[in-house]
Amino acid sequence: HGAADDDAVPDRTLVDRGRLTDRQCEVLRTAYRMGYFERPRDANARDVADALDIAPSTFAEHLAAAQRKLLEETLVAN
Repeated sequence: HGAADDDAVPDRTLVDRGRLTDRQCEVLRTAYRMGYFERPRDANARDVADALDIAPSTFAEHLAAAQRKLLEETLVAN
């Protein structure tokens, strides 16, 4: 806890949402709004899939693809 801590630069990463498809954004947004990412969850995969009028397996595919892109953006050094 010294002066160095006060001068520390936050570790910020910008995410290019343009890498996500419109559908992937919709899936993430809906899942987030419904509480899918909360602990405990407010909604499960079937709930979110039903809200999107898609099969749970399709929801899982869109979610996995979006998460993979976001993780790549935030974790992989450029």
